Amino acid sequence: MAERPLRAAVQALTTLRAEVGAEFDAVRAAVVGRAEGVARAAGIAGVRPAGEPATELARPLAAVVDDAAGAVRHTLDAEVAALLALLHHAPSAAAAGEPSATPGRSPEPPLTGGVRYAAHPLTLPAAVGAGFARQGAISDCHLVAALCTVAGRAPWLLPAVTAAGDAVLVDVPGRRYRLRPTLPVDDTGGGLAYARSPDGSTLVPYVEKAFAVYGGGYPALARGGLPAEALHWLTGRPSYLLRVPKAGDDIVAALVESAQPAVACSRPFGHGDDAGAAAALRYRLAPVAHAYAVLGLDADRRVLLHNPWGLRHPRPVPLDVFCRLFTRIDWCEADDDG
Repeated sequence: MAERPLRAAVQALTTLRAEVGAEFDAVRAAVVGRAEGVARAAGIAGVRPAGEPATELARPLAAVVDDAAGAVRHTLDAEVAALLALLHHAPSAAAAGEPSATPGRSPEPPLTGGVRYAAHPLTLPAAVGAGFARQGAISDCHLVAALCTVAGRAPWLLPAVTAAGDAVLVDVPGRRYRLRPTLPVDDTGGGLAYARSPDGSTLVPYVEKAFAVYGGGYPALARGGLPAEALHWLTGRPSYLLRVPKAGDDIVAALVESAQPAVACSRPFGHGDDAGAAAALRYRLAPVAHAYAVLGLDADRRVLLHNPWGLRHPRPVPLDVFCRLFTRIDWCEADDDG
């Protein structure tokens, strides 16, 4: 089958993206360091005004490196999306004539108030990465953060979503969901009510709809859930949780730095927890318990996180502070065991 080589190519491009990112980070640090050194030397020699900070003179050069890095990442993300599109359009075993795991059409999952179904064709995202999914009007951060981390760290494990006549098929390991080509929209404005993609594509809301069928409806998703369950449903891979306060900095750092899809869950910062509330404000964390896609560690061993809201992303969190503010990391294996 062509599926395995395609997924292997996606995996290779994802690894390349991480390696290229590390190379650009090293180039940026070298360029900035060199520019600041030259600027300081020029200041000593009286070539430039003494009051002009060296960092300000280095900033335009850093911007050039950042722009180049962004362009390369965008190109690689687009290539990954194109390969995944081939997987989405490829016939599955069931479509080729074998019995489907779900021969009938899935029921429309119940909606929350002020929302109705409207026809929306399946469209695929132009690029796939941690930012391709955004949480909507319900509290299913456990699912959307899981989608973000799988898309960012192991996009070859994303569900296959295909249009088939009057249905949209969502294939996750061990199960096919045959959905009506409709999505939840607001009663008033008519826009997508729940999860979405920033480019307007509809793969993400169809995956969410399939998960709503699995979970018993959108009101059930709105009550929250376990990222480990969402990761396992999406990928079929073994999923685990790490209790952050009991694990120790080194174990947490090793998991954060690994290539495994991972979701970090913060604790709520309620009344009487002034220190926690102040730290949450400092690092731009939600005041309520929330799930974030794990991106990695920076050079200063600070945890980098992605907010599934698509905005108010946390500032880099020092590892010791992270271990005080977060309760768990849910993660799944991404390595292909053959």
